Amino acid sequence: MRDDDRHHLYWATALDRLELEVILAELRLEDPTRPAPETWDEPDLQGPIPADLRERAVALLDRQHQVRVAMTTLLGSIGRQHDFANRVDRATRRTGQAVYLDVMG
Repeated sequence: MRDDDRHHLYWATALDRLELEVILAELRLEDPTRPAPETWDEPDLQGPIPADLRERAVALLDRQHQVRVAMTTLLGSIGRQHDFANRVDRATRRTGQAVYLDVMG
């Protein structure tokens, strides 16, 4: 295999992996009960991305951005719900209740 072909294959494989991660994130947004994705490690790629893969890489970047925005929105909503639940807990917590200790028996 020529070096140019190997270089192209490495980049194409890295984009395949990245696309799979984006797909899994999109599916997780649709169904939060799905298992969390495995840890992703950045590939060690040498040299520039091949010209014929640039359009695909830019499209993946756009999809990643859309997923990030959706996740940020979802996490913000969950955070606000959590804050509200804490306020409800504090507002409904009984305080100052008498506690009796049986020292005789």
